[in-house]
Amino acid sequence: MLAQTAFAEGNIAQEDFSSYMTALQGKIQKNWNPPEIDQDDDATVMFTVTRQGNIVNTEIVESSKNPVFDESTLEALKKSAPFEKFPANTSRDVLTIKYTFHTSIVKTDTMKEYVANADRFFNVNNKTALDYINLAIAEVEGDISSYFLYGKRAKIKRALGDIEGAEVDLAECKRLKAKFDQKRINSSKLIAEMENSPFAYFYLAHSYEIAGDYPHALEAIDKAIALTELNNQYKRYRSELVQKSNL
Repeated sequence: MLAQTAFAEGNIAQEDFSSYMTALQGKIQKNWNPPEIDQDDDATVMFTVTRQGNIVNTEIVESSKNPVFDESTLEALKKSAPFEKFPANTSRDVLTIKYTFHTSIVKTDTMKEYVANADRFFNVNNKTALDYINLAIAEVEGDISSYFLYGKRAKIKRALGDIEGAEVDLAECKRLKAKFDQKRINSSKLIAEMENSPFAYFYLAHSYEIAGDYPHALEAIDKAIALTELNNQYKRYRSELVQKSNL
């Protein structure tokens, strides 16, 4: 589930920018390809749009602490520019916008409620927590991206003394995660080969890293570095991959 919110600095209500902002958000939404994550993430970017619709002065003001997630937000803005020209009846020359990118691992509102209740009752009433996590799993049964739910259920079962049941759930969590990791790699590889862009290979490296495949992750980040001179972040990420691969 993806959601974005945008806030324009200053009072623009009197100049009827509502349709403009709706179109801007729609275009960014279409061009945002966030990485698959294991927890909720968000990042806030501040940028300025000129009267002609060009983007200037882009800056991440609240980082997600995930370099790939942060980079995906900047890539979305890059792909979305230029936007439409300002409405003819406005006297503004620029518009500064704070835009929050948010993604959630929870697929439905009902699932979100079940997971929240399972977390709330954990170590308070573990039988109730188990009932809620079972409902969450039933809500998204068959969705491999919800593998983490089995990890949560294993933790609850272990607290209840069901060690065998916990081991079964951990095995299922690992099995589904492996399938999901491979799906993510295949998708990222296809995009990288089609776009041949620095970010696409950066994303592919991240996909390999999550799967624990560091040799291929290093190959992908090397391609990203070779495709752009503005590669300091990619070089830092490569150093992190080398360190992790040696652990």
